[in-house]
Amino acid sequence: MKNINKKYFPKFDFYQKAISYPYTTPSKPFSFIDGKCVEGIHISLNDRVPILSVGSNRSPYQLKNKFTLDENLCVTPAILYNSEIVYSASISPYGSIPATQWPLKGAEVILNVLWLNERQLNIMHLTEGIGIAYNFVELDEGSVVIEGRDYTGPVYGYVSVNGVYDFGVHAPNKILDIVSKKSLLETRSELEALCLVKDKFDPDIFDLRHWIEKVTLDKKYRMKLILKMSKKSIMPKNPPWQMINVKVDGNNIY
Repeated sequence: MKNINKKYFPKFDFYQKAISYPYTTPSKPFSFIDGKCVEGIHISLNDRVPILSVGSNRSPYQLKNKFTLDENLCVTPAILYNSEIVYSASISPYGSIPATQWPLKGAEVILNVLWLNERQLNIMHLTEGIGIAYNFVELDEGSVVIEGRDYTGPVYGYVSVNGVYDFGVHAPNKILDIVSKKSLLETRSELEALCLVKDKFDPDIFDLRHWIEKVTLDKKYRMKLILKMSKKSIMPKNPPWQMINVKVDGNNIY
């Protein structure tokens, strides 16, 4: 088994972690197994739940943060059809504006699917802030094609509770570092998106690094910021998914 390159596990400080979202991810399948991250599929995917990864959950870096390398899991490439990946009307505990799905006919986005057992799925629910930051959904049949797998069952995912953030153009903005076969929206980098949100809601703080530090250390400030962002949000109409009510064992990490 070939180990994944160390570039997928960078040593970020809080500022780099925020602006580097959604992090680098391999284009091929990879697994966490026996305390290592390796290329290929090395666990059985039977009886595991496929979760579409639209943001940082695509990356070994973030999966290590959420699960540690001691969890056995697997990620396989997938294509999302008729949706783009855009900025949500929210901000994460680590200071990034996270991703969400936005229906858009003709779009094709290169993503991946994370295969989780039921215990791991509960961990993922907690890290996604179910009912606060994200809703758990079942995607419409045919909207996701998992490459290299003869899989015809349901695929699940997470979509923003608050919808997408409107940067002032009355339309979602695509996340620059999420690769699309057909790019149909205006794109912004994470750094640019963060600067625009800071300047909109807290222009008196000149330094972005200082502002991100405040976001990450002061939860009350961050929650007030999310409320302000939610008032400038856009909600999708007739989305290609159905929300699923789930019971989560534990406290949301949000």
